[in-house]
Order: sequence, then C-alpha cells, then structure tokens
Amino acid sequence: MRLLFVLLMLIAIPVSAADVGDLVREGEAKLQAGEIDAAAVILERAVELDADSALARTRLGGALLLKQDQPAAIARFRQAIALDARNADAFVGMAVAELHLGRYSLARAALEEAKAIAPKKAGEVDSVIAWIDARTAQAAGD
Repeated sequence: MRLLFVLLMLIAIPVSAADVGDLVREGEAKLQAGEIDAAAVILERAVELDADSALARTRLGGALLLKQDQPAAIARFRQAIALDARNADAFVGMAVAELHLGRYSLARAALEEAKAIAPKKAGEVDSVIAWIDARTAQAAGD
C-alpha cells in the first residue's frame, strides 16, 4: 500500500518545462536521424506532459507530416496555432500538409499567414505561392 502511495505521489509531481524541452529536443534528434516513428512517440509524450506547448505540437505535426498522415498533422498544427497565433512554423507545416492533400487555397492562405508573421520567410514562401498560383491557373485552364 505504501508503495502505491509513493508511486501516486511521483505521478502527481508536475512536469517542468525543461523536461518537455528535453523531450522536444530528443524528438527533433530522432527526426534528424530518420527515426520518424520514434520521434512521433516522444513528441506525443511531450504534448501529453505539457498540453500548452505550441512547440511540442508543432514538432509533432512535423513528425506526422513525415509519416504522411496529413490530417493528423494538420490537426496538430491547428492546435499549435491556437496556442500561439504567431507560430509561423506551424502555418508553414500546415501549408505543406494542405498541399499534399491538393487543397491549394488553404495552403496558400497558411503561407500568407506565415509570411505576415515572419517576413524573413518571404523569399521561400513567395516561391511556393507562385507555384500554387501557376498550378491553380493551369487547372483552371484545363
């Protein structure tokens, strides 16, 4: 009984932001190493430990995108944006997922938001927007 009490107390100890940060860094390292499934598990744990971490949700969205689970990735990016409306990386990730689903207008809108938030990304964002516009014009002409 005493062991159960000790275990319950350990579970109740709040998780520090450093712990979540460590998990995010570990997940990023796994992504860099190409261990996408392992990264997704680690990043999911980070989200569970800190539901208010926009960074953890953004990185998890990226891992899900690499797993080609666009709907789940979009959901995570939207959650990250709900927590931090100035999260340009989440808007870019969402745009990539929308592009993979062929939803060009949604991708374009997400990229415009990213560019407004982070003007330094304008060059890269504008080239993708130009591609989307050309693709949309081509489809309209068919």
